[in-house]
Amino acid sequence: MDVEGSGMLGARWEELNELDRLLSQLARPSRLGARVPHSVREQLREKGVFMGRGARREQLIESVWSRKRPLLRQLSAMDDRLPPCA
Repeated sequence: MDVEGSGMLGARWEELNELDRLLSQLARPSRLGARVPHSVREQLREKGVFMGRGARREQLIESVWSRKRPLLRQLSAMDDRLPPCA
């Protein structure tokens, strides 16, 4: 495994970072009824998050979290803080 983060593990961390960015953009304060910005909508589509015309921010946040949870579980299972010789 590459220590610099490339490969499968690096891709998972990168996806986690992208999901975090999406969550922070979706959770930003906005006017009541304001639409999700076009750039965020594009990122959601790229991640495969379903977004109908009437999708509210809360629903989109739930969808992103549903993708983030399993990824966090995978990464935490791989994150062994003890050295192999311990």
